[in-house]
Amino acid sequence: MKVSPSLVIFGREPIPGRVKTRLARDIGAERAATVYAMMLERTLVEAMATGIPVVLSLARALTGCWTPPVGPRVEVQADGDLGRRMLEAFRLRFAEGADRVLLIGSDCPGATRVHLLKAFELLSGVAVVLGPAVDGGYWAIGQRAPGVDCFSGVPWSSPGTLSATREKLRSGDVRWAETVTLADVDTVEDLDLLDVVADE
Repeated sequence: MKVSPSLVIFGREPIPGRVKTRLARDIGAERAATVYAMMLERTLVEAMATGIPVVLSLARALTGCWTPPVGPRVEVQADGDLGRRMLEAFRLRFAEGADRVLLIGSDCPGATRVHLLKAFELLSGVAVVLGPAVDGGYWAIGQRAPGVDCFSGVPWSSPGTLSATREKLRSGDVRWAETVTLADVDTVEDLDLLDVVADE
């Protein structure tokens, strides 16, 4: 079986009312969906630029309102909470023969191909890599085969998500490394991040 890395993007079809609901409360569902579509497109471009096979893992099946770009394989996430869905995404990639898997979100416009490749590089020496997010979560998590369950019992969408994950790894005696801290776009205050990225 061929061994290779795999890059998984967790995302959603950019449909008004289904994405960035916190942001939509301030700028409206249509504009929030437009913002999210821009971030998703940027994430896909940066991911594909790594040269690593990309899987776009969607929270729901495509409705036909949006067409993903040619290149990434599209699949639908497993049922359950975020931890259960991420655990299954890793399990599927390892079952396919991937030796290292990096899973990233689709709402972190500062994540570039350089950041992604650095995360894969770190995975050569540790079992898990975390990409901390400013809000207390993480924008990326990577694992080396055969993978570990660092998701069960972790509070999701919480300022304590990252710290709880670290503690779970520590208690399981799992070696991990951390890459650069980046910020997600969740609120209207975060929209300045898009301007910074656009100016790069």
